[in-house]
Amino acid sequence: MSAADCPGIKTVLTINADSTYQLQQDYIDRKDGHDEASGVLQVLDGNVMMLVRPSSGEHTFYKVKDSKSIVMTDSLGNEPEGETAKLYVLTKK
Repeated sequence: MSAADCPGIKTVLTINADSTYQLQQDYIDRKDGHDEASGVLQVLDGNVMMLVRPSSGEHTFYKVKDSKSIVMTDSLGNEPEGETAKLYVLTKK
């Protein structure tokens, strides 16, 4: 699925003290647009978290911005740029 053809993705990421995570994503305006994953996370250099999805081996990266927010990055920790950059920031609740 691609977010480019829908209004956005509601993302909830729960990080547990035992270095595991639970990720839930809902693609807005899609009936079949729900995805859930859980697995192990690793902290890399530069406050970058690597989420590993055991079922596929896929990696997702988030960089800690401050105590209340993280941003999705590429594998090198590079943040998105441009008008849509703010859409990749997750805020702590």
